[in-house]
Amino acid sequence: MRHVIIVLIALFSGHAALAAECPVLRETGAPQLTGAAAHTTIVCHAGYAALEDNDLLVPRWVAYRLFATRTMGCLRPAGDFHAEETLPAGRRAEPEDYRRSGFDRGHLAPAEDFAFDAALLSDSYSMANVVPQLPGLNREGWERLEQTVRAWAWTRGDLAIFSGPVFTEQVRTIGNGRIGVPSAFFKVIVDPEARDAIGFLMPQRYVAKGNLARWVVSIAEIEAKTGLAFPLPDGVDRQARPLMWPAAPGAWYRSRQQVCQALRQMPEIPAVAH
Repeated sequence: MRHVIIVLIALFSGHAALAAECPVLRETGAPQLTGAAAHTTIVCHAGYAALEDNDLLVPRWVAYRLFATRTMGCLRPAGDFHAEETLPAGRRAEPEDYRRSGFDRGHLAPAEDFAFDAALLSDSYSMANVVPQLPGLNREGWERLEQTVRAWAWTRGDLAIFSGPVFTEQVRTIGNGRIGVPSAFFKVIVDPEARDAIGFLMPQRYVAKGNLARWVVSIAEIEAKTGLAFPLPDGVDRQARPLMWPAAPGAWYRSRQQVCQALRQMPEIPAVAH
């Protein structure tokens, strides 16, 4: 419990008030719900915040901050998916809901972005951070996007990241009708220092690892499809489709491999007897 607090909210209570309760949202800002009414709950972990849909049992958005040093984490993901303990039974997703569904338990805040801290890494496996994703997306194009975001944090510095699902009017479900299956997914990356932002929209289907530029969309398009309004720096044109930011995920990956190899070769420091 020391890594998580929970704040229950109604639709029109104002997400700005959450900043006082959730340190992550003080850093990133909170997307505002502008669309149809929804029953939602904010879950606030030390590493990320999520707005949970109490009807579809998936997050509407997840927000977190990524720093250059945090992209060098070397801990191995444990894969310990677990129910969100702060949400009541019956109103939360369970790992078993995804069994034999054909969908991966897809992270919105990627586990590897927390590989620098064991507790935060474990927190990322809460079902409050999970959506149904086809393997051909989760392990391919979406994974490449996650790697590219790490490369940007490594070169650009501190980033604020928002990820979430997109739903159509007719929502497919899994888990005996409990879990809503998105039709697409968004990711909005904000560079506060450069006063810049870029958005991506990927469909719920196979997306190859390749050129990500085809999936770049305007922030306004994401907002129209999700009923969200994102906290952006002054001067960012929500209507414009931005150019793809330069990225070097291969260079980032090689640097991290060198760091992790050096750490593994360091001798262990013996415990001091008291």
